[in-house]
Amino acid sequence: MRIAFLTMVWRDYWLLEKWVRHNASIVPRSQLYVIDHGGDPEIARIAEGCNIITVPREELTIDLTRRRWDLLGGVTNGLLAFYDRVIVTDVDELILYTGDRDGGLLAHLAATEVEGAAISPVGLNLIPTPEDGTDPDAPVLTNHPHAILSAKYTKPCIAAQRVVYTVGGHGLLRGAFQIDPELVMVHLHYVTPDYAERMAARRDIVSETRATNDASDAPMDMGGRYWINWAKPDMIRDKEMGIYDRARDMDVAGGFGACADILRAAVRKGGKKVVVEPSVVTADPVRVVLPEALRSKI
Repeated sequence: MRIAFLTMVWRDYWLLEKWVRHNASIVPRSQLYVIDHGGDPEIARIAEGCNIITVPREELTIDLTRRRWDLLGGVTNGLLAFYDRVIVTDVDELILYTGDRDGGLLAHLAATEVEGAAISPVGLNLIPTPEDGTDPDAPVLTNHPHAILSAKYTKPCIAAQRVVYTVGGHGLLRGAFQIDPELVMVHLHYVTPDYAERMAARRDIVSETRATNDASDAPMDMGGRYWINWAKPDMIRDKEMGIYDRARDMDVAGGFGACADILRAAVRKGGKKVVVEPSVVTADPVRVVLPEALRSKI
């Protein structure tokens, strides 16, 4: 089973180090592909031995996210000519195999028949809590084992056939995907040690891009939710924390099958788009504590 991993990054050094180290424990670095948005020597240092593709960053257009996922989808489809599966994630998203098959993730994917274009892990959004550890040398999941079940991060990221991703990679256009209960995707966004600095930099980008767009001869309609995760990160974070606070607990010591069932029931098709609908999952939210066996893996 030939597998490639793909991501795109700007500055997120701590996250990239985790992404490279984790995925290089599964395949050689020569099978990791990092799109460096801007050409950063520190990205090149962290990703040494990986395939680094540099793209320019002179202009940040308001449709950047759409362009970024068009690029990631295009590279994914190109790599599928040479690999059996291409796993594309944001740099703050890592995949864990939770089963007990010899050979781990590679053997599991080799034995899994894909019905459709892609496979999605069970999405888990890590949430910081007062019970979390603070040891900087401990694995991330040892310090931060609490998460909410997330439709948004139940992403069809393991491509087996040509894919067209929705903005953010949260769903597919003109394609179907299956949810695998033996795979989980953990989203590290809220537990990064430099969270405040990262969000401040992104707010500055939104302000600068908005000003440039407004001053142009043909400004684009930005809409009320323009890059909302960057423009209003505190609001989004507070919303996620509120979902976690009202969620019911689910024991996943025996696996994530019940979580996968909840997510499958939330799959919706609208026109050409297929996604796991967040509003269905958050109507009765679920929170979990990652089993001890997984906590040393990241």
